Amino acid sequence: MVKKSLRVEGMTCAMCAKTIEKTFEAMPDIKAEAIVSANKVIMTYDEQHYSLESIAKTIKSLGYTPILKDYLEDNKKIRMAMKVELIVSIVLSLPLLWAMFSHIQLTSFIKAPALFTNGIFQLVVAGLIQFGIGRRFFKGAFVSIQKKSLGMDILVVLGTTSAYLYSLYLLIEYYRTQSTMHPVYYFEVSALIITMVLIGNFIEHIAKEKTEDALVDLINLGAKEARVLRDGEEMMITIEDVVVGDQVVVLANEKIPVDGKIIAGQSHIDESMITGESMPVYKKENDFAVGGTINLQEKIMIEATNLGEDALLNQIIASVEEASARKIPIQRTADKIASVFVPGVVIIALVNFFVHLVALGDGFTYSFTTTIAILVISCPCALGLATPTSILVGNGLAAKHQILYKGGEFFEIANKITAIAFDKTGTITHGKFEITDFVGEEEYLDIIYSIEKESTHPISKAVSEYAKEHGAKAVTISNFEAIKGKGLRAMIGTQKVLIGSAKIIDDFEIDINGYQDIYNQLQEEAKTVNFLVIDCEIKALYALRDEIKDTSKQAIAELKKRGITTYLVSGDNKGVTERIAYEVGVDHMCCEVLPTEKAEIVEEIQKQNHITAFVGDGINDAPALKQADIGIAMGQGTDIAIHSSDLTLMSGDLRLVIEAIDLSKATLKNIHQNFLWAFSYNLVAIPLAASGHLSMALAGAAMAFSSIMVVLNALRLKRFQFRYTKGDTK
Repeated sequence: MVKKSLRVEGMTCAMCAKTIEKTFEAMPDIKAEAIVSANKVIMTYDEQHYSLESIAKTIKSLGYTPILKDYLEDNKKIRMAMKVELIVSIVLSLPLLWAMFSHIQLTSFIKAPALFTNGIFQLVVAGLIQFGIGRRFFKGAFVSIQKKSLGMDILVVLGTTSAYLYSLYLLIEYYRTQSTMHPVYYFEVSALIITMVLIGNFIEHIAKEKTEDALVDLINLGAKEARVLRDGEEMMITIEDVVVGDQVVVLANEKIPVDGKIIAGQSHIDESMITGESMPVYKKENDFAVGGTINLQEKIMIEATNLGEDALLNQIIASVEEASARKIPIQRTADKIASVFVPGVVIIALVNFFVHLVALGDGFTYSFTTTIAILVISCPCALGLATPTSILVGNGLAAKHQILYKGGEFFEIANKITAIAFDKTGTITHGKFEITDFVGEEEYLDIIYSIEKESTHPISKAVSEYAKEHGAKAVTISNFEAIKGKGLRAMIGTQKVLIGSAKIIDDFEIDINGYQDIYNQLQEEAKTVNFLVIDCEIKALYALRDEIKDTSKQAIAELKKRGITTYLVSGDNKGVTERIAYEVGVDHMCCEVLPTEKAEIVEEIQKQNHITAFVGDGINDAPALKQADIGIAMGQGTDIAIHSSDLTLMSGDLRLVIEAIDLSKATLKNIHQNFLWAFSYNLVAIPLAASGHLSMALAGAAMAFSSIMVVLNALRLKRFQFRYTKGDTK
């Protein structure tokens, strides 16, 4: 099964999404998730049975416009087509509007030419709008009836067709009876309602584009072309033509076009678009380079490895799109309301008609016009757009600040979090050992370096780097041996050398002599201490520590200030864990924890009536990330941790947890504002229409305005202020 996103134009409300999703529900090995606010459908399907082209054909048969080519280019064409259609509709509506004002006879200046008030002329002009420009509403209504998902198109078709047919009836009666009284037609209502809806759709289309700005920015981060080496010659080709294994040449100050391994050259690379870190990263041969980052200094050559959907940038874009498609509980509730809303409105309209006509005796014309106004003004577009537009803007904004939401659920749960548990290594700390203390003669550093460089242990790597930085030189060793869990052993000439922890001292019963006090002090500072022993005598010791990130203390303090209980859960020993817990200020700590036990600890916290988040980065954190109500993975961690989480922080800055929570709260508040508007609008508008205070044409304008208001309110989220991070501005 593969997952691909398809641009689809013409979706205007939740019922449009439901129509598309229901169509594919009836087909095996395929699933559709429609995002109305982004004009996208995310398809999960079996490539052996379906292709993107066949899927697009099915969507097109429903009355929507799928886009398979370049989105930005096709979007310009679609906007131009919408603009032309709108202009034609406005031009054709103007004579009918003039005739309507002429009937009101406010001034002699408004008096329309005789042609404009002629019934046959109005029939033809309104017919061009009703059945020409408005044909898509009829097609949409037909499909929605077939799929049993009644939406906006039904209301527009019922309203406009009723006005058109009633006017046609008046016209036929006028010529049949040869009446001397010129009737007042309602052709302009049919035309104006469609024109108003088109105006609303066009403005909404532009507003939706703005909600996607962050996604478009992400797409634009990718390179369009690559310089590849083929048959010994460099040539520029489109990024789509690059294949795995191609040798890609990247000059200084150029954007790296693809993910791949550096096979020649070395340079500093600006990876801020991925990590948020402003400091360039030094990369050499065999290091991995990410497409979309900037090569700052020297020419390098990359072997392309991850292309298309496998590229990191495309995975980030797909993650944002997928998160926008997932429906949170409040959206599912809105969809249920919308599904019964249209039938409910039709019933209200019919009741209104008979109450005015029979009970109140208001006459057919008044009863008819108020009924049409109810049908037109009650479109549930605003209700359907309330949640997805806000989530799309929130997701896009978060992605620019190195925060990737996996699903919309986070927006509803985040403001309920009462406890957060943190892994230690790589989450609270940097996840990398550094030498903090060296006690002994400098000559012993050569011996330590010579033995440690033979090991691949993380501590040995840290020691080797420290020794090289301090000018250590290798000496000849023999009989090298790693003593599992304790240290290293070797011979230098006739000397027996041991390097390792206090366990080696205990095993070989070596007198610690004058090193006891310094050893105790370093242990209290939560440092790992290793000894150098030559011929059963301690000659030196060094201490290492995985240092706490500068931002960890601030993040923990801010969370505690908000009343969130904090936990440190680590597999490290009690002394180190206690010290780290004390320094960062967490409320509770658990040490010497096995990977399976981390999930059990999270479960225990949940049993204390806490909505619990877990933050981690390693394979051993995956069970806890799954168990937690919200799993938060550090982006520099393992793939399994990221895939097990609900939220990924692309930067190692723990303050992003706070940013993510604050943004989710702002997004949820925005959603509630949208719902308040959508419901309030209908509560006020339907009675106004029923009482005759809204004309049919004005009802069409009000309906379009309601959807635009929801989208514009969602766009207000772009003003959200991030306290600790700056978004990517490339």
